Amino acid sequence: MPKCAVWRRLTQRLITALASEGQRWAETVQQLRKDYQVLTGDMLLAAAFVSYAGPFTSKFRALLIADWIRFLREKGAPMTPGITDPLKVLVDDAGVASWVREGLPSDPTSVQNGTILVNSERWPLLMDPQLQGILWVKEREAKNQLKVVRMGAHDTATKMERAIEAGHSVLIENMGETIDAVLNPVITRSTFKKGRSLFVKMGDKEVEYNKNFRLLLHTKLGNPHYPPEIQAETTLINFTVTEAGLEDQLLALVVNKERPDLEETKTQLIIQNTEFTIKLKQLEDELLFKLSAAEGDITEDVALIESLEESKRVADEISEKVVQARETEESINENRNKYRAVAARGAMLFFLLNSLNKIHAFYQYSLNAFVTVFARAIDVAPGGRNSGNNKAKPMTMQQLQKQVTAKPESFETVMEMARRSSVGHPEVINEKADDPVDEPPIAPTPEQLEIRLKNLLDTCTYVVYNYTRRGLFDRDKLIVLTLLTFQILLNEKSINEEEYQALCRSTRAASPPPITDDLSRWMSESQWAALHPLTTLQGFGTLAKDVEKASEEWERWCGLEASEKAKMPGEWGKQAPFRQLLIIRALKPGRITNALQNFCESIMGSRYVNQEAFDAGTIMAEASRSTPLFFILFPGYSPSKDIEAFAASQDRTVKNGKLTLIAMGQGQEGPAEAVLDKYTKEGGWVFLDNVHLMQGWIPSLERKLEIAAETAHPEFRCFFSAEPINGAPQAKIVPESILQNCIKISNEPPSDMKSNMRRAFAAFSTESCDRPSTEAKRTAFKSILFGLCFYHSLLLGRKKFGTGIGSGAGSGLGFCRGYSFNMGDLTTCGDVLFNYLEANLQVPYDDLRYMFGEVFYGGHITDDFDRRCCTTYLEVLIRPEIMPDGENPPTLELAPGFKAPMPTSYEAMQNYIETALPAESPIVYGMHPNAELSLLTSQGETLFKTVIEVSGGGGGGGGSGGGTEALVRSSLQNFMQRLPEPFNMVEVEARVREKTPYVVVALQEAVRMNGLLEEMKRSMEELQLGLDGALNMSDKMEKLAQGIATNAVPALWMAMVSTRFQEVYSLSSWYQDILKRYEQLAAWTAGSIVTPNCVWLPGLFNPKAFLTAVMQTYARQHRLPLDVMKFRTDVTQRTVDSITEPAEVGCFIHGLCLEGARWDRETGCLRESLPNELHPALPVVQVVPVTVDQFSLSGYYSCPVYTNMQRANVYSPIVSTFTLRTEDHAHKWVLASVAVLLQDELS
Repeated sequence: MPKCAVWRRLTQRLITALASEGQRWAETVQQLRKDYQVLTGDMLLAAAFVSYAGPFTSKFRALLIADWIRFLREKGAPMTPGITDPLKVLVDDAGVASWVREGLPSDPTSVQNGTILVNSERWPLLMDPQLQGILWVKEREAKNQLKVVRMGAHDTATKMERAIEAGHSVLIENMGETIDAVLNPVITRSTFKKGRSLFVKMGDKEVEYNKNFRLLLHTKLGNPHYPPEIQAETTLINFTVTEAGLEDQLLALVVNKERPDLEETKTQLIIQNTEFTIKLKQLEDELLFKLSAAEGDITEDVALIESLEESKRVADEISEKVVQARETEESINENRNKYRAVAARGAMLFFLLNSLNKIHAFYQYSLNAFVTVFARAIDVAPGGRNSGNNKAKPMTMQQLQKQVTAKPESFETVMEMARRSSVGHPEVINEKADDPVDEPPIAPTPEQLEIRLKNLLDTCTYVVYNYTRRGLFDRDKLIVLTLLTFQILLNEKSINEEEYQALCRSTRAASPPPITDDLSRWMSESQWAALHPLTTLQGFGTLAKDVEKASEEWERWCGLEASEKAKMPGEWGKQAPFRQLLIIRALKPGRITNALQNFCESIMGSRYVNQEAFDAGTIMAEASRSTPLFFILFPGYSPSKDIEAFAASQDRTVKNGKLTLIAMGQGQEGPAEAVLDKYTKEGGWVFLDNVHLMQGWIPSLERKLEIAAETAHPEFRCFFSAEPINGAPQAKIVPESILQNCIKISNEPPSDMKSNMRRAFAAFSTESCDRPSTEAKRTAFKSILFGLCFYHSLLLGRKKFGTGIGSGAGSGLGFCRGYSFNMGDLTTCGDVLFNYLEANLQVPYDDLRYMFGEVFYGGHITDDFDRRCCTTYLEVLIRPEIMPDGENPPTLELAPGFKAPMPTSYEAMQNYIETALPAESPIVYGMHPNAELSLLTSQGETLFKTVIEVSGGGGGGGGSGGGTEALVRSSLQNFMQRLPEPFNMVEVEARVREKTPYVVVALQEAVRMNGLLEEMKRSMEELQLGLDGALNMSDKMEKLAQGIATNAVPALWMAMVSTRFQEVYSLSSWYQDILKRYEQLAAWTAGSIVTPNCVWLPGLFNPKAFLTAVMQTYARQHRLPLDVMKFRTDVTQRTVDSITEPAEVGCFIHGLCLEGARWDRETGCLRESLPNELHPALPVVQVVPVTVDQFSLSGYYSCPVYTNMQRANVYSPIVSTFTLRTEDHAHKWVLASVAVLLQDELS
């Protein structure tokens, strides 16, 4: 009987212990049976996700999953009803919890990445530009004896062999886009069997393969292009941080700084919850294992029953704690989310910085560098815990990630921490501390919190912008500020997205309604075509009619020099400032950059526009052993003096061995490496000047800086400088990893005339001016030297009006190409001047002009018309009138209103620069005031084009979003429908009666047109297949899609038309231009191929050939050799419509415009441009062939003809030269940079 009672008691205890589990197990069994029925579809979805989703962004993954689910359901595959997430069948909560404890960010994208990595059969290849995935991988694989190697390191193969044999894990970090061939067998797992063992071949060695071996590949490249075999043999996983994920991580940083009690409690709650989840899973597994492993009658197994009871008790206790912890976490989250706006602003700022590399390759920023700056901004924000404390402890992303790997506190301690935080007494529990803990301040009141949040938003935004601005070229500062301002306003819903797109794209109506006679008096067709599309926007419907009704008021407003500061006529003056920007861009495109600057200043504050003066000490104080300083070099600027001066203030000089300056060049690799190694161990400062000259050695510098960041002496500092390549903003001069982690300094010298004159004259001294042997020679030396300095300043300042080549939509009004005139040219010319004066009794003006213009400055120049401009300046400046006539001052005007000074003392001439130099304007450079308007218009177009590229271009790692793809598809369909059929060349050539020069040109043009049309058709059809998924998207297809999306001419099409770097037309305008060219060719090649009465010269691919054909035709008719032929151009009074028959001699051409001057129909000669008229049209021009002996430039200006205002092709910028009648001296038009343009991109 006692035995029966014991048995009954034990049975009762067992039933009690398993009672709640019985119901749950029954439900689980039922669920498993249901899952079995849908296993096929669920597993297919999960396998597709693991195999294919890795490389893509979170948005694109969501689209893929939705497409796959829809496809599987359409095919009738059995699937779990309502399934939306493949992770539910790939991983459980305990698995995710364990990853989070190992340091994986807990955002959904990171969890997806972890799931793919764990479940993939192929080796994972992590695309991890922010280094978030690699931290988790290192922590996770540490238990597998992880070995970290680098591609190309001397010991990589040895470490790999040992790890393969021992079955350890290997991580190849920071890979490029190429993989060492010796590793291919390992990556492809090309094993073979010998006896009972597996082997893999590495080079010439056979290595025994342990099945526990695991390989992980890692790259910091955000959008790498690997060959297909690598993509097939590895699983690419995109660990690029998402904006939502980064927002959560920055929220932890902000709260950690502002309310460390809250963040510590939150972290401990995360740790507790993950530990509870893992423990519950372990208990459940142990329970099932004990029951399944029990032998005999389990009702008599007292130890088993007691173990089950203990497990059940612990599980129930944990379940209660989980509920309590989750409730507490909700309360904590509510307090933390009060700071979310600051974290959201931080995430937006980082993604803005991350997109700036589309502007220039130097603009690279790592997440760690950003977090350091962002954390410093929180510390210095007014009203905070560390306000004004620049020495607050820095916070890194790695530290934030590692917080969740800390040891858990007891549950009671965490709950007490949470209670104290919630009631506003956030003291940290520290029972073991002997010293009393100071009472921290209580939580802020709602009013205090509101003020603090505003301060945090303002300070964080400004500090990050200022950090970025220091490394920007001057031309890009307004672009970045505009991007920042608009992004903030868009996020706050303060501006309308449709209006924002209209401002950026500024589309012109292809066929606007006819302009009224009243408006046509002051408004151009271009302005009207830009104004009319605005009427389709909400609230702008009456704009065109209002302008017509108040024509005089709008005319007065448009006639103002600074219209953007004046009130707009009528009710439009009451519109929001942003909406007024749209009208300014349409009617006054030359003032849009000023208007944008004023707008940004009104929104963001004056400190965003007015930059503080460069202070080397402040910037160098921010450097550390892991943060080098990168100085961008400019002509006339070197940072070495600043570095030496600041280093001396810190007791670091070359003499005491604590500072080393190395001018990099051939043979300097060894000394540079020796100094880096020495200072890494002992501490010291090193400056490596001109590292761009050492492209083969820079990777070694990259590796040494990476080592220094981890192991260097705390006093180690590295500074280096490099010069950008003019016209090649995407040139990879400095490795991406160095650029991401360094502080970039762009101390660009001012380009105005007074600043240039100060620097130029300061290159000489009183002693150098007194060197000549006689008083007369000293007078001549000082007079000509002043003119030489003025000449040098003119050449430097003229660049700001555009340097054509490689400047996108920029102007070539200054020079056709960029030249690096420098102080060395000036000082050398000064020495030449001294030598020539000493060697001659009279001043040899011709010799001096030749030496200055053709040898020293001319040595830089590659374009003939740039050379003509420079030598013309010398002819105007270096002449006898620059010298005083006895006691009388010089009569020569160096610029209007600025006479050459009396060559008295050096100090007096310096003072003359400060007091007498006229205000900065194009007139000083010999140009028309419209040149500034042209410059501003060009800058505005470039600005908005860059804004579109940076904010509207497709992202990497997965393709564009749905909206962009829809735009590309619709545009693609439109272009394909309008694309004409190529010419039938067999049929055209069959109609040729005689192959005259004109006929040859027509045939050549038709062949070129066919090549373009066929390439356009092929590439568009290929892109269509790529968008439909029938073809893999190649790099060319991506660039074509991006060009269509941003309305920019794709390089693939542009290469078929010209040798320019970039078309100045938008894609829609360029496409219309191509159709118009086709129409002219179609009419020309019809019938018996008769040359049009008046040829539209801009419509030809090779206008040079046509102009040559004019001379060839005349030479054949008169039996003359071609080499004695030239042509002159006579500008007629006629219009295209009035020409009904061919020219008697030569040919009529039309479609041209002038830049820098206008054609006066009444007097039939060149005249100065009218205000605000940039590209006035030329009437019909007659090209008249003449022989060399008949050709004369007397009374004519030899005017260069360019394709467009860029004035720059890669090979030959000039199309031809025309002769234009002038009553003024040709010098005037040379210095004004007057040219004929085939394309008017401002129309």
